[in-house]
Amino acid sequence: MTTRVIFSRSRRGSVIVVVLVTLLLASLMLVKFMESSAVELTLATRRADRERLREDAYGALETLLAVMAEIKEVDDDQLNDPGQGWNDPYTYAGESPREGVTVSYLFQDESGKASLPGMQFEELVELSRALGLGDNDAKRFADGLFAWSKENHLPQDIEAEASRYERDDPPISVPKRSLRSWDELKAVRVARDYVYDEEGMLTPFGAALRENVSLYDFEATNVNSLAPALGTARGWDETQAQQLAGYRAGKTGRKPGSPPWFRTLEDVTGVIGANVDVKGLDASIKLLHVTVTVREGAAAMTLQALLGLAEGVALPELARPGEETPNAAGANQGNAAGEPGAAGKKTKAGAKPAEDKPAPGGRAGRRGAAGNAASDGNGAAEKLDYPFSILELVETAAPPPMPAPEAEPTSL
Repeated sequence: MTTRVIFSRSRRGSVIVVVLVTLLLASLMLVKFMESSAVELTLATRRADRERLREDAYGALETLLAVMAEIKEVDDDQLNDPGQGWNDPYTYAGESPREGVTVSYLFQDESGKASLPGMQFEELVELSRALGLGDNDAKRFADGLFAWSKENHLPQDIEAEASRYERDDPPISVPKRSLRSWDELKAVRVARDYVYDEEGMLTPFGAALRENVSLYDFEATNVNSLAPALGTARGWDETQAQQLAGYRAGKTGRKPGSPPWFRTLEDVTGVIGANVDVKGLDASIKLLHVTVTVREGAAAMTLQALLGLAEGVALPELARPGEETPNAAGANQGNAAGEPGAAGKKTKAGAKPAEDKPAPGGRAGRRGAAGNAASDGNGAAEKLDYPFSILELVETAAPPPMPAPEAEPTSL
């Protein structure tokens, strides 16, 4: 009798253990499922935010393009400065972004720099001197760079000759064309010694070079956004630079009704003197970097575009099919700034947004749909006729920033 009772209690205890183990496993599986679902839900939310904000970003870019085109048409066919009214396109157009969305614009005039493809040897030497190199070093730097990029330049330094590149491992063929990226400069003999240090970091001269020189090809530098050293390289003194800055800031007297930017070179010489060197300058924007940032709550998206506002502007010469490009850092050849590539996509030189239009639903999508609805007899869809070329286009949808950790209270 006693034995039976003990056996029965033992069976009941085993059943309880099995049930508890089963509950534990089920709880673990449920927790894992919840964690996986949370990750998938977060990714789906971010994907939905990206698609929604993408439409808003392209709509904001198109609003800017429309406003710039109108201002250019009514203002003597020129764009000189964002202060003309296109720095706040929604206000100018009497519109506003979608409710709950904020849009901000950032402008950088690439044509305020010197165009490297069009620079002469002596111009590069003078600029290098203005950036801090001595006479001999300025000539060596220009010699090394021109030996790499110019077909008819005869190198003065033996280290810059093509035969020296052939001894490299692997051998390099001197391309005789302008730089495609700043990182390509790491492969250019002689010149690279002034731009990068032994650890491959930019020297002060290299950083200043990027601030004053553009790899893009365009005619004339915009004096309204003139890079710091370009005036010095032309022989302008500090007083003349201060006069230009004072004119822009309203500290120097301007004629009544004159805007705080220069419209012609006559405006410039009227401020700093008629005998100054203004060759290769004008007062209009040719290449403009535009960064459109769209936010809705914690979600954000950035659209970066390089706009060609004049005829003849071009990206650095692209690689031909099968051509190897010497590049010590493996830089993205489509990025002339040599900066880290962002997740996104770019259009080819001179491409229009209609060739890479956003998803339907936003301003760009609605216009694109309308354009595609109208077709010719061959069924070819009509494309939008944009007033400016978009040479580069990059979109980035970053996840919301992580909250900063709260500081622990300090005890006194």
